[in-house]
Amino acid sequence: MKRLIIAGILCFTAVCASAMEDKKADKPAAAPKTVTIPKDAVRNANGSYTYTDKDGKKWLYRESPFGVIKSAVQDDADSPKATAAPHTAASATRAIDKGDTVQFERDSPFGTIKWEKKKSELTDEERKIVEEQKPDTK
Repeated sequence: MKRLIIAGILCFTAVCASAMEDKKADKPAAAPKTVTIPKDAVRNANGSYTYTDKDGKKWLYRESPFGVIKSAVQDDADSPKATAAPHTAASATRAIDKGDTVQFERDSPFGTIKWEKKKSELTDEERKIVEEQKPDTK
């Protein structure tokens, strides 16, 4: 009885395997696209190439061990780095005056970080944070 079950399983797997091979043979293999550096591209000092196509879009070409890599170039005016103000740890830190001490709070990926220091023991950076956040009383 065991031999009959094993023989049935082997026949079933052989039929399934041949059916899978037939499906693979029906699909033609797609030729991979190869990226080449245009003849009009300008070589940069860092070894990359810049190229502006007929539509006016700028492209950056780099040679890598896996072939040529093509990527779009962002204009400096459109890039988020150019329009956004620089984000520093000091700008993300809040200072709370508690008389003789100052409590600092900073958001992090792991939650809010809090610490307290005496005003006499503040570092230059911490003093700067406290001064920037003092309300102007005139």
